[in-house]
Amino acid sequence: MQMSSANMEEAILDVEMERIYKQMSFLWTTYGYHLKFFTRAYGRSGFIIGLENDVCKFLFEKEIDHPRETIRHHIGKKDSPFVPPQHNYWDDYGWYPLPGLIYWLSGVESERGDDIDQDLKFISQYLERHIDKVLELFKHPDEFDSKLEYYRNLYKDKQITVDQIKAERARLKALGQDWSLEAAINSLRGDKK
Repeated sequence: MQMSSANMEEAILDVEMERIYKQMSFLWTTYGYHLKFFTRAYGRSGFIIGLENDVCKFLFEKEIDHPRETIRHHIGKKDSPFVPPQHNYWDDYGWYPLPGLIYWLSGVESERGDDIDQDLKFISQYLERHIDKVLELFKHPDEFDSKLEYYRNLYKDKQITVDQIKAERARLKALGQDWSLEAAINSLRGDKK
């Protein structure tokens, strides 16, 4: 039996929702996010999935015909529209690229994966470490810009790159020590934890 185009699109959306939930279940279980928006009619069989809680929104988008077929992740203010004009997820509409925002808040560049699952796993690891800072940043919209500027300046000239993290993880592993992402970042920051 052959699936209709609509059923295939629904199945793709179900798979993508499951994929996001699997990698970021803490958003639902701990931080009260819920599905607020979705469309499967984006690009050529692409999708947009939007989550929200009482503080801010997350948006996952994918265009099948886009050269890089991973999911793009955005974070937005509570009043950010899930579908801004021309699908421009820019700060003019209250949207920020999630990896960039995490970099500003933590001073740590997040790694990108070669496939969707790996990419979601990486961004999830960084987001989970900094979710409280993310929520605090979005909690008071009138203070957002000044808080973001504070974080941008906090790690100025002390940013940690993906290459530094990879090298430190390899060094720690060779020494037989904890070589987790957190251990590598702590080591690079000079923490004694």
